[in-house]
Amino acid sequence: MSEITPISDEATTARQVLCEILRQMGFEAAVEMEETPEQILLTMSSERPMGLLIGKGGQTLNAIELLVRTITQTKLRSPGKHIELDAEGYRARQAERLRDMARQAAEQVLATGEPVPLEPMSPRDRRTVHMTLVEIEGVESTSVGEEPYRHIVVSLPGQSA
Repeated sequence: MSEITPISDEATTARQVLCEILRQMGFEAAVEMEETPEQILLTMSSERPMGLLIGKGGQTLNAIELLVRTITQTKLRSPGKHIELDAEGYRARQAERLRDMARQAAEQVLATGEPVPLEPMSPRDRRTVHMTLVEIEGVESTSVGEEPYRHIVVSLPGQSA
């Protein structure tokens, strides 16, 4: 059973900030809140399609998440917990897509012996890929390049990226 934490002032403030951003955008959505000792998860749902709120590759969702985190931390004058936003289960679908991509790249590296570069991605997405590849024997992953073009190269152990 997961640990239940009473809803903190930080979580309440983060939810209020998100609701105000959505209101200013003219977007009606319900916002549910979950809190653990490490993180606050705000999940948005709406009768309207939320693709515009998610954006290409989750960019809009990431930007709104950054705004909510920054405004909340400024209001409370504290770095606080990790704040994560989700809409229509996007984060879970994206994580599964990234895990599939990582497994396919690993299979290709093991079959050909050649390194496989992946597309540039956010730090959150790179972490998901790295965590997936750690579980696959015979391959390693390295992040290379500078933001916003930083990407992962999947290779055999000891191969240079």
